[in-house]
Order: sequence, then C-alpha cells, then structure tokens
Amino acid sequence: MPLLFFLLGESLFYARLKRLLNYTETQWKGNMAGFLNRPWGIRLKLTLITLALIAMTTFGSAMVVMSIMNDYLLDSLIKRGSSVALSAATPAGFSILADDRLGLDNLVAKIKQSHPDVAYMTIVDRNGVILAHNRLTAAGRTFPDLQGDPIQKTSGCKVKKVQRYDIFCYEIKAPIRFADSRLGSVIVGMKADALAAPKHEARNTILLIAVLALAFGAAGTLLLASFLTAPIKRLAAGFSQVKSGERQVEIQHTSRDELGELTRSFNEMSKTIQAQKNSLETYARNLEKSYTAMVHILAAALDGRDQYTLGHSARVAWLSLQIGRNLGLDEEQLKDLEVSCFLHDIGKIKVPDAILTKKTELNSEEYEIMKKHPIYGAEILSLSDSLHRYIPVVQQHHEWYNGEGYPYGLRGSEIHLHAQIVAIADSYDAMTSSRPYRRGRSKMAAAREIQKFRGIQFAPHLVDIFLETLDGIEKVEQIPFAGAAL
Repeated sequence: MPLLFFLLGESLFYARLKRLLNYTETQWKGNMAGFLNRPWGIRLKLTLITLALIAMTTFGSAMVVMSIMNDYLLDSLIKRGSSVALSAATPAGFSILADDRLGLDNLVAKIKQSHPDVAYMTIVDRNGVILAHNRLTAAGRTFPDLQGDPIQKTSGCKVKKVQRYDIFCYEIKAPIRFADSRLGSVIVGMKADALAAPKHEARNTILLIAVLALAFGAAGTLLLASFLTAPIKRLAAGFSQVKSGERQVEIQHTSRDELGELTRSFNEMSKTIQAQKNSLETYARNLEKSYTAMVHILAAALDGRDQYTLGHSARVAWLSLQIGRNLGLDEEQLKDLEVSCFLHDIGKIKVPDAILTKKTELNSEEYEIMKKHPIYGAEILSLSDSLHRYIPVVQQHHEWYNGEGYPYGLRGSEIHLHAQIVAIADSYDAMTSSRPYRRGRSKMAAAREIQKFRGIQFAPHLVDIFLETLDGIEKVEQIPFAGAAL
C-alpha cells in the first residue's frame, strides 16, 4: 500500500509538470497569434491591392479573349460547313435533274471522306426524302427535321445546333435550286467537338500568358515588398521556429533601428526560454520513466501475491501490444495500452488473500467478491487525474461483446477498444497458465476457445487479428517478465 500511495503522489506531480509545459507552449502560441494579428502596414496593403488589380485585369482580359476566340472558332466551323454545303448544292442539282443517284452517293461519299469534321451529310428532295446519305441504308427515308438552337443564317444557309445520331452537331442546310425552282437541300452536320481541340489549345495559351503576366507582376511586387518587410518576416520565422520546438533559434539582424533592437531582444528571450524548456523536458522525461517503472513494479507486486499468476500482467501487456500493432495503433496509443495492461488488475489489491490465493475453485460468494475488482481498480485510479485515461480498461476488461460480461453489462462498441484487446490477451494467458486446481491449456486449445467465443465474449475482428498474431509469435508462456513492454 505505501508503494501505491507513493505512485499516486508522483502521478499528481507529473500531471502538474505536464500542465506547466502545456502552459509554456500556450504562451508561445498566444504571443505568435498576437504578433500575426497586428494591423498590417500601408506598404503591404498597397502590395496586396496591386497584386489583386493585376490578377483581376489579367484574368479578366483572358476571359474576354477566350470568349472572342470561342466565337471566332464557332464562326470558322460554320463557314467551313456552309462552304461544303454550298459547293455541293450545284453538282447535286445537276445529278437530281439527271436522276443520277449514283452521282449523288459518290458526291456525298467524297465530301464525307475529305472532311473529317463532318459527322454526316445528306441530300434530300423538296419533300425531305433522302436521295443520298453517307449511311447508304438511309436512302429513301424521310430525313427528320429536328428542333434545335438556331445559330445564324449565312450565305443563304440555315444553321442550328442539334443532337442527331447521338452526336452534337451544328447542322447547316443549303438549298438546291435550278432556275427559280427548289429541287431539295444539302444538309451537313459539323461535329461540335471539332471545336474542342482548338478551344483547348487556345485556352491553354491564353491562360499561360495570363499566369506568366501575373507571375512577373507578383515577382516584381514581392521583390519590392521584401526590402520593406524582411525584418518582420525574420521575426515571424523566429517565432514559428520556437513554436515548433527548434533549439538555439537566433535571428540575424543588421540594422540598428527599432526593429534591430527588437530582434536582439528576441534572441536573448529565445535563449532564456529554450534553456528553461530544455530543463523542464529533461525532468519530465526522467519522471515519466520513473512513473512507468513504478507501474511495472506495482503490477509485479500484485502478480507476486499469487505465485501462479506471477508475470501475468507482463504477458498480457506483451500480447496486447502485438495485437495493437497489427491493428494499426500509433505509438501513443500503444503506450497507453501498455500501461493499461499493467494496471488492469490493480483492483485485486482490495480482494482478500484468502480468495485471491485459494487453492481450489471459488464458490459463488467468493466469485462475486472477485468480480468487484474492476470497480475497485477504477476507484483507485480515480484518485489521480493522470491515471483517469486508464480507467476504461480497468473497468471493462471483463465485459463481453454480447453484453453478458461484468460489471456493467456493456456490449459491442460501448466497450473501449483497449479493453476489448486486453480481454482477449487476459483470457488467453489465464487459459494457458496452470492453477492448483487445473492444468493450463495448450496454445492451440486456448486459441480454439478464443475462436469459439468469437462474437460472444470477444469482438470478431479482434479475434481474427489475435489468431493471425498468434501464428507468428512464440508462446506467451516463454516471454520473460523483464522487457515485455515497449
């Protein structure tokens, strides 16, 4: 018991020291935030305004140029399509008058072959019946007049945007006339995606020019600002270095004005604070090592009350850490898991020796007393704030996944993850350890028993990880007490 009270006293002191270190870090963060939140100087404001104006002007101009470029490319595509339609109208008229269907098919095929951006081409009579089409099977059918967005009417051609044959096209319709009679129409569908490549190339070029203009403007502005703000930036960098924990932070200063004096004061303050912080960190590390060692000693003392459970906490810690690593826990979580394992049976301090070291199986009354050790352990750990984070494992390592455990009947995700891990390792070590009234089971038999209670007493996914872990390690009974931890 004196050892326990000494441990709790050291824990309280460690908690106070940790709060002191956190307070020092909080002070530095506050100083840094206050420094950065000071009103900006007029030069920086002018710099930012200048950069904003350059950016707005550059990218505004780029948008206007790209809009003009898009209109130009569309107009160029429509003009090409109109030229194709109008050039085909005259020979198509002669072929219609001569009833030369082969000539019409040949005309359509040649134009389609020589113009890759033509999606389709057809020649229809005055009633809309297809006389020739690049798809030969369409001849003789009525060419449907689809509704679309009218674009413009140029050189006697009608233009609209439609979706035909699952392709978005600019459809150009040119009349076929002979004398004053209308014989039919030439219809050409220009692929809308033919504009994509030139648009993409033009957009990239314009944006590149805009970015380069902005970059040169920004470089010139920042170069000018750097001469004015260099001392302030060095101070800000110094605060950031101190905040991140760098040692021996010293800022170069060349001027003898107020900023130079401030920089010299900062260097002196940094050296003083860093020396104090180094001293506190060294003491904290030593104290944490002592604290962890005391936890191990306390666990050994608890296990030593019963020669049949000697080393139990160390073996549970070792196996739990293997499961935790395979589960992907980080180093901080593994440290908490380790300490929790060494403290998981601390409540047995309040269990009488007559029950704890009994040579035969416990009767129902004795078993009820033994079942209170998780509650006793939580009461002991609650005396120290720094030990509160280990209480869930101490309280819950005998809870069952299906809710039939003790002391609270928690189930599933209500049980702390570390407690679920310790429950498996604790049960495995208990089964493989011999007692006066029974012999310990083999590794394979204990593993089968754990598998049997998968989803009942233990979390299914943790059982799977445990069994995979068990295949790659030596028997837990062979693990020595010393060095079982991280």
